[in-house]
Amino acid sequence: MSTADTASVRPLDRSASQRGFLRKLRLWTGQILFVYALSHFMNHAFGIRSIEAMEWASKVLLDPWQTLPGRILLYGSLLIHAGLGLRAFYRRRHLRIPTVEAIQLSLGLAIPLLLIAHAAGVSYAENVEGLRIDYARVIYAYWVADTVFGLPRQLLLLFAVWIHGCIGIRSWLRTKPWYGRAVPALTAAATLVPVLALLGFINAGLDMRDLAAASPPVLSADVAYVPGSVQAEKAASVGRLVDRLTLGYALLLAGVIGLRAVRDWHAARFRSVRITYPGGRVVTVPAGYSVLEASRWGGVPHAAVCGGRGRCSTCRVDVMAGGDALPPPGPDEQRLLSRIGAPPSVRLACQIRPESDLAVVPLVHSATAAQPRGGTPGLPTGGRRETEVAALFVDLRQSTRLADDRLPYDTLFIVERYIKSVSAAVRECRGRVTNVAGDGIMSVFGVDGSAKGAARDAFRAALRIWDGIDALNRELGQELSEPLRVGIGLHVGVAVVGVEWTGAMEDMPFLGDTGNVAARLEAQTKRLDATLVASKEAVLMVIDGDGLPDFSAVMLPGKQEPVEAARFRESGEVRALLSEKASA
Repeated sequence: MSTADTASVRPLDRSASQRGFLRKLRLWTGQILFVYALSHFMNHAFGIRSIEAMEWASKVLLDPWQTLPGRILLYGSLLIHAGLGLRAFYRRRHLRIPTVEAIQLSLGLAIPLLLIAHAAGVSYAENVEGLRIDYARVIYAYWVADTVFGLPRQLLLLFAVWIHGCIGIRSWLRTKPWYGRAVPALTAAATLVPVLALLGFINAGLDMRDLAAASPPVLSADVAYVPGSVQAEKAASVGRLVDRLTLGYALLLAGVIGLRAVRDWHAARFRSVRITYPGGRVVTVPAGYSVLEASRWGGVPHAAVCGGRGRCSTCRVDVMAGGDALPPPGPDEQRLLSRIGAPPSVRLACQIRPESDLAVVPLVHSATAAQPRGGTPGLPTGGRRETEVAALFVDLRQSTRLADDRLPYDTLFIVERYIKSVSAAVRECRGRVTNVAGDGIMSVFGVDGSAKGAARDAFRAALRIWDGIDALNRELGQELSEPLRVGIGLHVGVAVVGVEWTGAMEDMPFLGDTGNVAARLEAQTKRLDATLVASKEAVLMVIDGDGLPDFSAVMLPGKQEPVEAARFRESGEVRALLSEKASA
């Protein structure tokens, strides 16, 4: 690479690296704030017992946050996360986004308005004014005295923080391979924590109201400030600070909205870009929009399974004109394009932001690919999710010989018996046949269950297929010049499931590389002189202790690294593997 080439790439690398760091920083600070919210909610739950229990629990759950390192971590994360949120809001070119993203964005912008009165007010009162703020005083302020700590605002804050945090945590975890198995437990926790916190908060408030009604003078002296006293003046000073901070944030948010409007007006007036689509359709957008954003803005159907986050290739386009003016792909985009073997003219629509006119052809859109039923083209739908599944691919060996010296319908009869035998074995083991191409049959397991259960069901299906082919050979012995033989490939991995299609195929419940690996493992059965070749990932899902088979490195087409796999030459080996699991 020449010096000029290196100089042209470095600014892009630095920009991409900076964006990556800021995304990670936003994630890290969000996680810290979520942990604090979780500890706060758990503390509220102790109100189910009593206010004294809340006070006792706060020494364990909340006091560590009040140390100097805890304050630096908490308030630093709060300022950074809020600042990055405003930055992301300013940089977003338009608000035509999926509903979940819109909810998260709206709550993220609203939370500081609700939080200032609570967090800033309490912290300033304790650390600057020297006022003693314990749970009894806070509960009294919310439920008895009508102060700046308004009860409706606190309840709204509770739900806003939790929903915003859960959406962010879900976005972070949904790409993890174990997320699908953990969804039920995580959903239960996400529901239980705020419910318990709300019950504790309400019970403590009702107890405080009962105490206030029973002995108002005594209680007021303990939890309220005497009018005209030094403490009351300090409390009033805290209230005035809260009002100023609230107004300041409201003005800051209004300023960001105003800057967005000015930027969009200027871009639309002086720096517009024309994106030309197939059929001569043209969408004009301000410079700085990504091609995917332009498609959504102009209502052009454009697939984007991951929502435009650069985690899939479904939004890819072939750049027909204007590609020379585009910056080269960043590291993440280049890695994904290399993985799918894309030519230089193909780019990810969510990653390119043209500064000049462009002509593109979406490679996965409504005219050439199936779209989800009932969903908006190009946007994520609630029915799709990433999860671990087991893919099983079966192929009939030397099937061309079946046609030798046979009538076409005689050959069809044998092939149909084979397909029915394999399909029945798959369905009996809770699998789904997703594709039949000639004598190659792809099936998936675990769409509605765990990965371990999927692997076990897939091995059971492989064994039933093996036994079914043996039975078919005995039944059709007089019709066959040589026994039917199959090759089977089995792999466990992450896939997108729950996709319904319109078009030629009736059903396709999973997408991803998992099925490709299973098919390529099946292709290795001839070379390895085996009937079944299963990846190490699949085997370890069934048994992880004694009785493991030998693994060998297998180089698969399209893979840069070898895949460890086990070969099974006899059906008894699979039966022994499943029996080891049963005994374990």
